[in-house]
Amino acid sequence: MRGCVPLVVIGMLSGCHTYLPLGTVEPQVGTRVSAELTGEGSDTLARHLGPGITALRGDVVFAEDADVILSVTSVTDRAGQEKLWKREQVRVPRVAVQSFQRRKFSLGRSLLLSAAVLGGSVAAWEWFQGGITGGGFPSGGDGGRPR
Repeated sequence: MRGCVPLVVIGMLSGCHTYLPLGTVEPQVGTRVSAELTGEGSDTLARHLGPGITALRGDVVFAEDADVILSVTSVTDRAGQEKLWKREQVRVPRVAVQSFQRRKFSLGRSLLLSAAVLGGSVAAWEWFQGGITGGGFPSGGDGGRPR
């Protein structure tokens, strides 16, 4: 069971996050946010983000009244496809943003993930050690009948 502790720690470190309403008018520098764009905002930013982008995620680098600069980690298009970015900075006009949400660690989801990883690991360990057995195959080629 001592071997399971690292698996639980790995599960917690890879934990789940959720996005919640920002709760403040101003996104704070350093906060990981998701910015849902307006239709016009998507069109305005198409030359920087690509066509049909509806949301972008990243860290707030700078925030002022008219613009927010994000270090972008991913963008989502109209089809719901997410594309990863390498933290390129993008200036996003406030009028282009429909709403901001902040990223928050989800303890419940992370515990559920950890339990699933732990349970799967224990089951795999037992299976490889021969601890989980099912019905056996008959021996010999004659269906196991004595001769």
